[in-house]
Amino acid sequence: MACVMRPGSAPALDSYLNSLSREERSRIEVHKLDVTNIHHIEQVAKDIGETYGRVDGLFNVAGVLGDKETTPGPEMNLSQLDQKWAEDQMAVNAIGPMMLTAKLAGLLKARKGRNNYLRSTGARESIVVNLSARVASIDDNQGGLAWYTYRMSKAALNAGVRASSHELRRQGTWTVALYPGMTDTAMSKPFQSEAMREKGLVFPVEFTVGRLMDVVDRMEEENTGGFYDWAGQAIPF
Repeated sequence: MACVMRPGSAPALDSYLNSLSREERSRIEVHKLDVTNIHHIEQVAKDIGETYGRVDGLFNVAGVLGDKETTPGPEMNLSQLDQKWAEDQMAVNAIGPMMLTAKLAGLLKARKGRNNYLRSTGARESIVVNLSARVASIDDNQGGLAWYTYRMSKAALNAGVRASSHELRRQGTWTVALYPGMTDTAMSKPFQSEAMREKGLVFPVEFTVGRLMDVVDRMEEENTGGFYDWAGQAIPF
């Protein structure tokens, strides 16, 4: 199941779906979801529960950064801070993913007790993957790049991932925050440069997805609640 804020608002998804065979396309449902709208979240959870009765993997990939021109952020100094923009950043980048995780937690449940796994097909554990950012690292914040509200919101997401990992672990669900690297998407376009592209510092989407899935596939229980980059290297919180 793929979720988008508005039908037609994800050209890359539409292009991918159109490239599939009829049989492959029939296996993918597309639902409307605004992660800042609790009614949307509750409806998606209800639909999944009634249709499938379980969730094996939740990938929270919604995010907002801004473009420096049509939005107040990302901010380069304190004078540029805007309260409404800050609230929107927190709503999309931190609160939305955590609310979606909370509403789907029951469907993600994969274990009852210490050793009683509930699923006879697929992986024993379920997984929640949250896309974060290297700039969310408080410990690593040693440079001059401000990006106040984006950093704050992604750091809040990381805190939510770590806090929820203890509860989710008891039900057989692992959760992780992953940094995908600079990837060639509309979100990163305003911050790309020709020099970055020439040096291979802007990853194709297919490369990023493949590496992130490699990280997920290699996860062990000790990694739940962690913060890692696209190569599987731990990032300090």
